Amino acid sequence: MIKIFGPLILIIFALLLFYHIKNSNRTVYNEEYAYGNTAGNLFNGGLFCVYDDKIYFSNINDNGTLYSMDLNCDNFKKINDDKPEYINAVGNYIYYARMNYKKQYNTPNVFALKNAGIFRIDLNGSNIKNLYDNPSGLINVYGNNLYYQRYDSKDGLNFYKIGIDGSGEKKLSEQPIVPMTIVNNILYYAGTQSDHSIYSMNLITGSISTVYKGNCYAPVFNNDYIYYISVSDNYSIYRVNLNGDSPDLILNERCSTYNITEDGKYLYFQADNNENNRIGKLNIQTGETDAIKKGDFKNIHIAGNYVFFMDFAEKEAYFLPAGPVNNASTFRPPKLTDEN
Repeated sequence: MIKIFGPLILIIFALLLFYHIKNSNRTVYNEEYAYGNTAGNLFNGGLFCVYDDKIYFSNINDNGTLYSMDLNCDNFKKINDDKPEYINAVGNYIYYARMNYKKQYNTPNVFALKNAGIFRIDLNGSNIKNLYDNPSGLINVYGNNLYYQRYDSKDGLNFYKIGIDGSGEKKLSEQPIVPMTIVNNILYYAGTQSDHSIYSMNLITGSISTVYKGNCYAPVFNNDYIYYISVSDNYSIYRVNLNGDSPDLILNERCSTYNITEDGKYLYFQADNNENNRIGKLNIQTGETDAIKKGDFKNIHIAGNYVFFMDFAEKEAYFLPAGPVNNASTFRPPKLTDEN
């Protein structure tokens, strides 16, 4: 009996190991219209992303490495040692662009041999998978594809897509299109070469149409409107209908960045007029503005019920509840080990 029991244990162990390896390599696919982060967050670097009951973020207090916390900004957990940008969390995975060359020091992490690339990792931080090896620009997960700016030394930045399982890489355009705004399989983007009008690309057919002719930057879709920064009107913020009609001046301030709450009620912005630089808030319904914090800031993110932003030198982060509150507090998450 003992002689039989030993080999049986080995067989069971081998089967369990095979099952684990097989399932760790199996991709769990998303619903057709699932998305990984909001356009406004991706425009601001994708450093915060809310999904289900967690906020995934780049922890400024731990060299920008990948963390999670609950929706009350508590119960912190370190996911891994990578410094991420353009975080997308959807389905079973977190996707991000690795920016380890921006870290102040290198870690001995065996998975960090490459300082750049696009990676997929389970929500709990296990089973990291390399989807693309080289530096990239903005990435956006929509459905079961990842749309991204692909860089190589020969062609520079081009617009590509790849399946979330790492298959089917395809060039969609030789222009360095910024794929941050996707709605119902339609990508809205500002031109990057001959003009800066707002265009739409059907991601199923590849057809391209002009939505609005103008000198535009950073189009963000929200509640049936496309918001954008008007380069020709002193970087003020406008919006147009999806058919390009009725451009409307929303904020007559020179802005370097902005973001909008998902309910479309509030727009947060960085005003850069060299006289009253500040993070501000616009009530879109009433047109009233409030100052949040004076100075030079960037990376405005909205995740859950909170607004996050960073000082221009990337030394300090701040947060406040989205909505009527105008007082920001310093955001200082703890620095944890991988075991915490």
